[in-house]
Amino acid sequence: MGLVLRPEQQIQRINRLLQQLEDTAARDAEVLKSRAKKDSWSPLEIMKHMSVAHQAYQEKIRTQLSMKTGLGALKSEFRAAGIPSFLIRRFPPIEGKIKLKMKTMKQFEPQLHLSEMNETELREVVQELKDCLEELKSWVHTYRTETISLSKFNSAIGAVVRFNIPEACEFILCHNERHFFQLDRAMNKKEGT
Repeated sequence: MGLVLRPEQQIQRINRLLQQLEDTAARDAEVLKSRAKKDSWSPLEIMKHMSVAHQAYQEKIRTQLSMKTGLGALKSEFRAAGIPSFLIRRFPPIEGKIKLKMKTMKQFEPQLHLSEMNETELREVVQELKDCLEELKSWVHTYRTETISLSKFNSAIGAVVRFNIPEACEFILCHNERHFFQLDRAMNKKEGT
């Protein structure tokens, strides 16, 4: 049975992430740049990774949205297909734990030089993620209120997984929720809470 995607709930979840980002950005620069463990990412690297992953879908989603046919009835839900549903259900944290461990592909690794970053560069990383979240919200609003193509396109990992726009938006959102959970854990470990 396919997962039911509800655009209104997606928008609410994105708004929560935007608030969490604002709260995170107010933290001390050293906390944002520091790694809790040698082999883990810093909060800033986690933010950069989310932006890089979002950007992997930008052109595909923008292209699909350019094929919209105009305003339609307000849509309250969409049903995801089998494989996207399977992945989406396993991606976000469940009961305070990340159940499905995934190895980050090289192309999605954050490329930051933390020790050389100044305050302006730090704020640029935060702003970039904020812009990505705002764009994600605009995509959801568009597919909720306009008639769009639901044709499939390759995911960022290739043709093995194909998404339509609502599925891709949910996947990106779940990916972000997973990493905001990681972000919170990284900052709490660094601050000793």
